[in-house]
Amino acid sequence: MVDQLNEKKAFLTWEKSVVSLQTDASQGSARAQRLLAMRYLRGRGVPKDETIAFYWMQLAAQQNFALAHRSLGELYENGSGIALDMTLAGHWYRLAAEQGDPIAKKHLQRLAQPNT
Repeated sequence: MVDQLNEKKAFLTWEKSVVSLQTDASQGSARAQRLLAMRYLRGRGVPKDETIAFYWMQLAAQQNFALAHRSLGELYENGSGIALDMTLAGHWYRLAAEQGDPIAKKHLQRLAQPNT
């Protein structure tokens, strides 16, 4: 019973917080755009929608936001909300890695390994 109440409270928190997140994202905050994209990817407080997630992630990445660069690379690598494209995935990982993102560096190393 307590778990159900906690889950319901957490769900309401996601729904309520998305309004301010959408406002900030619409006003050009790269951080908010990425967070909103992640919400759409996971369906937290909004309906799950990979196409909308890609839209917001792309806006954040265009602002030279390293986390969005890496996340956009992951979307291209997985074909989430966009056609799978390993070349573009590598491009976005590279941009994030150049800004010091350690996960993007690992993604680049993995992509560089021949498939066996």
